[in-house]
Amino acid sequence: MIAPEGTRLIDARLIKLAQRIREEFEDVPGLRITVAEAARFFGLDDATCEWVLARLLTAGFLATGADQRYRKA
Repeated sequence: MIAPEGTRLIDARLIKLAQRIREEFEDVPGLRITVAEAARFFGLDDATCEWVLARLLTAGFLATGADQRYRKA
């Protein structure tokens, strides 16, 4: 089954967004940020930001600590 056009567009946007967030963590050594802080920083809603951060966590690029802050792994 072929994905609807809108689905591919959303996927492409999320991929670009994830890349942008990865670059920010690479450019700012020691960055430690909560979902709410990241959402404000990146101009996103909390749910979208949490989704992208969770994917980067699953991919092994990010890690979290007991303080619920994301940091580069």
